[in-house]
Amino acid sequence: MRFFPLSGVRVSLRRTLSFSHSIPVAIVTIALAVTVASLAKMIDVLEGIRSREIESLHEESRLHRAVWRLDVAMRNAERLCATPGGEEAAEQIVRESTEKLAEVLKMGPGQALPMHELAMGWLQAAESALTPDLCGGLSDFENHEKRVELDVRTTDLFTDRLIVLHASLEEQEGLARGIGSRAVWVGTALALGSFGVAMLLSAWLARSVNVPLANLAETARAVGRGEFRDLGVVQGPAEIVDLAEEIRRMQKRLHELDALKQGFLASVSHEVRTPLSEMREGLAILEDGITGELAPKQLRVVQIVRSACERQIRLVATLLDLSRLRSGSPLRFENGVSIDSLIEVAAAAELRDRSQADVRIDIQQSEEVPTIHADPVLVERAIANLLRNAIVVSPKGAAVTVGRSVVKRGDEDFLRLTVSDQGPGVPEPIRETIFNAFVTSAVPKSPKGIGIGLGLAFAREVAVAHGGDLELDGSAASGATFHLFLPLRAPSPLSSNEEAADDHTEQASHH
Repeated sequence: MRFFPLSGVRVSLRRTLSFSHSIPVAIVTIALAVTVASLAKMIDVLEGIRSREIESLHEESRLHRAVWRLDVAMRNAERLCATPGGEEAAEQIVRESTEKLAEVLKMGPGQALPMHELAMGWLQAAESALTPDLCGGLSDFENHEKRVELDVRTTDLFTDRLIVLHASLEEQEGLARGIGSRAVWVGTALALGSFGVAMLLSAWLARSVNVPLANLAETARAVGRGEFRDLGVVQGPAEIVDLAEEIRRMQKRLHELDALKQGFLASVSHEVRTPLSEMREGLAILEDGITGELAPKQLRVVQIVRSACERQIRLVATLLDLSRLRSGSPLRFENGVSIDSLIEVAAAAELRDRSQADVRIDIQQSEEVPTIHADPVLVERAIANLLRNAIVVSPKGAAVTVGRSVVKRGDEDFLRLTVSDQGPGVPEPIRETIFNAFVTSAVPKSPKGIGIGLGLAFAREVAVAHGGDLELDGSAASGATFHLFLPLRAPSPLSSNEEAADDHTEQASHH
């Protein structure tokens, strides 16, 4: 069972997907919340600027405007007083400006208390000048000096106020810029973090889902090839674990059925082999004339029947060997096995049995190859099956070419036996199944009939049992070319050789 280490509970694929998608969404949500909070704080800063500084400046500007108008009116009044008959107009403009300043002052100081106090001073100066004679009051030295002082103080106050406002605005602007910068950095960090977490979760999800699925797919393909390997511990979401359990149960059941099949084949083959061997011996006695000379026609019939009996004995022997190989029975290894000798024995036997095929076997031995550590009976039988398969698909007058060489596969040296024919080749649709036992198909434009599909399957089982393989060369321009690979190193024996001796003794007797 698969348990998630963080939660300690078995989690389904739906929850796994929800978990993997919710974390990036949560991070993005946090980033959005930080951004919204930063914007709210920036709005609060701007609102503070508007409510405190700008409103204060607006009140001060209103007072300053009224004071400035009064100052200008009193200056104009001084010029009018210097003009004959201008006293009345001068008093009117000063009185109007004084009344407007008084109206502004009635609104209260608000946030402009210093300016309000200066405005009160201007109002007092204006009222002092209006009583009793405006022109005399304006020309009064004390009143003039007071107005000059008020003018200087007003100008300095407004200038200082603008400087303070500018500094305050810069401070608030820096604060807003800092908030925005932090929001950008935090948002960027969270976005990058969300991307990184999403990538890690994607990799984790791909590993937790794709890897076990790929393992299950490979196991299913192996079961299709008749290989029943251990699944091991399958980790992943609950659905994948359940699927693995179902495949494991199916695999176990198929393995039991395959064992029953192999046992049945072995039992039937043992039962059939004895009467076939007796028939072969009897036919050999008749053919040798021990019981009396036979007429030519009678001899030909005996030879045909004996040839058919030999083929059936080979078939039974192949079934027995295939069953033994698949059950894991040990091989009978020998040192110093000559591949050339095995090729010659197999070729001679096949040419004798297929004399009517009119196909020759061309054995290429241009270079010396080392001997191998192998089971000679099984290897010779595998070569014979490859030759037989090549002969039956070749047209009359064609040649089957046999070669051998030493090649590297990975870090190991292998002896490669190559068998090529001049037949129609292997059609693409059946290339995936040609090494499956009991799976056979008709080959177009070939004299070969449909058999029972054991030759190539047996040859490959022999190669695999020796640590090698049998492959179809897909690059062959015409015909079919098979490569049988056998390791040159001596494999460690699975068990004692004596366990395999009895089976070989009787099965090799017809060669």
